[in-house]
Amino acid sequence: MSNYHHETGSIIGKGGIEIFIQKWIAPNPIASLVIAHGLGEHSGRYGNLIQWLAGKRISIYALDHRGHGRSAGKRGHVANFNDYVDDLSFFINSIIDENLNLPVFLLGHSMGGVIAILYALRSQEKIVGLILSSPGLVPTVDAPKYKIALASFLSKYLPSLLVSNELDAHYISHDRDVIAAYLNDPLVHDRISARWYTEFLKSAGECLNRAGEITIPLFIFHGTDDRLVDFAGSIQVFDAVSSRDKTKLLLEGLYHETMNEVEYEREKVLAAVTKWILARAVKRKNTGAAKGKKLKPHGRKK
Repeated sequence: MSNYHHETGSIIGKGGIEIFIQKWIAPNPIASLVIAHGLGEHSGRYGNLIQWLAGKRISIYALDHRGHGRSAGKRGHVANFNDYVDDLSFFINSIIDENLNLPVFLLGHSMGGVIAILYALRSQEKIVGLILSSPGLVPTVDAPKYKIALASFLSKYLPSLLVSNELDAHYISHDRDVIAAYLNDPLVHDRISARWYTEFLKSAGECLNRAGEITIPLFIFHGTDDRLVDFAGSIQVFDAVSSRDKTKLLLEGLYHETMNEVEYEREKVLAAVTKWILARAVKRKNTGAAKGKKLKPHGRKK
């Protein structure tokens, strides 16, 4: 894409799993943005955000979570949700090592929002800002108790058994082209394992219960007509975090993928995300320059 040098490659994640990664390196960057994608999708679906940030001196990094996209692992299965977090941690550490003077922002969408929160709870000193896009914290419909009990049983005895994720793709966006592209994307899948489901419920609960431990700058945005994830979870996290610098954007009538909505709607979202990142990246840069020192990664130990 314009103004970027695009690279693809892989890293070795938890347990020796090969994780596909992509980089869009900006000339003379002032910050790095890491993207953690949602359930069943992959890192190649963030073209709108990447195009919007082109020319803004923000390098972008993204990975396909294990069991997703071009990464190894059984589709829709994870033994422990912390495996996702470990993979992301390896990736961010490599980005910090490559760009010793650049602040790192982390953006997590949907399931990736849960992963991003878990990462922040573990290593928030390594990033300067947390961005949550429709984080998958609270379902729009509560699962029946028998279903949760069955999933718990299967998670123990048949953990890798796959079932439908029951997500209706027609509610990801009001843009029909986005829906068609999603449904025809060979790298998108609609399966989850019994273990994935129980791990997801546990991890979402942990995020909600421990959100008060987050102190870094936070930007959270969510469509109020999201049929896949209840925006009440975003409000709960926003209210709970201890960050003095926090911003909430509720987008009236939008579906789950607000950055992939119809053009005039998504541009509002992309503009807000870009403005938020740039304001903090520039402030970080100017703060370092004013002191006459090189910037160091946020909280990185010598």
